[in-house]
Amino acid sequence: TIFDLASVSKQFTATAILLLDQDGMLELDDALSGHVHGLPRWADDVTLQQLLHHTSGIPDYTGLLVDAGTEIEKTASQEDAIAAIASVATLPDGAGSTFAYSNSNYLLLAEVAEAASGISLPQFLAERVFDPLALDMRLEPGFSSPDVATPFARQGDTFVETGSRWTQLGDGSVFATPSELARWADNYRTGTVGGKALLDAITQGAVVTGSPDGSRYGAGIQIGADGALSHLGGWAGYVTLFGVTADRSTAIALSCNSPDVAADQIAEGLRIIWAG
Repeated sequence: TIFDLASVSKQFTATAILLLDQDGMLELDDALSGHVHGLPRWADDVTLQQLLHHTSGIPDYTGLLVDAGTEIEKTASQEDAIAAIASVATLPDGAGSTFAYSNSNYLLLAEVAEAASGISLPQFLAERVFDPLALDMRLEPGFSSPDVATPFARQGDTFVETGSRWTQLGDGSVFATPSELARWADNYRTGTVGGKALLDAITQGAVVTGSPDGSRYGAGIQIGADGALSHLGGWAGYVTLFGVTADRSTAIALSCNSPDVAADQIAEGLRIIWAG
C-alpha cells in the first residue's frame, strides 16, 4: 500500500540540492535570493545551508496559511505558500544560527532546485534518484491511485476519512510503500546515488536540535548521538517513521494511515527485534 511519506520526504529534497552542489549548479553558501525571487530583503542573508539545517528562522508556512484562514481541507498551492512566506517582513532574532524546524525551508529548497536545474523537483528526483535506484516512488502532491491508503482520523468511537487539498512540495508529498522506502535506505550504505561525497555531505554541518537525546539535524535527516539516521513524518492522517542504524546495515520503515494508532510503539518494537 502506498502512503504519503510526509516530512520523511525532506531527505529527497536535500539529496537533490546536494547533487546540484556536486554538479556545480549551486553552492550551499548561496543566498536564497540568488535562486528564488520576490522574497523580502532577508532572503539576501538566508543561505541554502541554513535552509537544509532548519536554521534560517523562516516561519512555517503551514502556520501562516492556517492563521490566514486556510485550513487543510481547503485548497492551497505552492504559490499560496510562497506568498505567505513572502508576507513575513522580518525574521526573528537568532535567525541563521538557531535550529527551528520549519516546512518553509524545504518548500523553498524545491524552488531552488528547479531554478538551478531548469526542471521541476519531481522530474529531477525521477531522473537522478528514483529511476537510477529502480525505486517505485513519485513526488506528486495529492497523488491518487487505488493503491494509496485512505487516511483516517479518530472521531469519538469511530474513524472518519480525512485528508488535505494542499499541493505543496519539497517538504513532503513523496508517495511510496514502506518497502520502497526501506530500499532507498540502502543508499545510505552503498552511495549508489551520489557516492561517498553525498554520504559525507548529508552529515556535514549538522546542527544540534536541542533534543535531550543529543540528536543533530543534517541534510533532510536527523542524526542520533550514535550516528543512526531517522526522520518522522505526519500529515493529514498519514504517519511515517524511518530509521537506519548507525552501521547502516538495518533500516526500518513504517507507515500508517491514521495518527491515532501507536505507530511509534510498533516501530520501536521492530527496532528491538531487528537491531537490538
